[in-house]
Amino acid sequence: MKQILTILIFAIPFLVRGQGNKQHEIFVFETNLPDELQNFYKQKISNEYALRTDVNPFYLKGNFDGDKKLDFAINIVERKTNKKGIVIYHTGTNKHFILGAGKPFNGQHPGDDFWWMDAWKATVNKSKRTDGILVIKTESSSGLIYWTGKEYKWQQEGD
Repeated sequence: MKQILTILIFAIPFLVRGQGNKQHEIFVFETNLPDELQNFYKQKISNEYALRTDVNPFYLKGNFDGDKKLDFAINIVERKTNKKGIVIYHTGTNKHFILGAGKPFNGQHPGDDFWWMDAWKATVNKSKRTDGILVIKTESSSGLIYWTGKEYKWQQEGD
């Protein structure tokens, strides 16, 4: 009994410190969002989705819908299911689109969970005159997410 009590006395500070570190990490990520993106996140989706902090950078900016206004994409995690995905926020129209994170996207692949994604970047989609998002599983495959004028689509890039 004394051994169990001793273990608990030493373990509790580490458990509490770990929780504090995660809260601090989330605070750091949220405060590093640009003001417009931070307001959108907190007002529209933060109750259902958390920021995904294991992919760097955790947000991208680009002209994703072709209106010549800066748009944003954020890596997110659905709180209820822990499924990963992306939210794309069009600043010109104040509309957002959730890809994955528990919502089906493009049928079979990538589906409703971007758990496999470990890198991404904004890229120019010259044929569409918009920016796209290159989603990557390093040393494996990638896909391009692009705006059609009505919705986001997936184009397999490499295997």
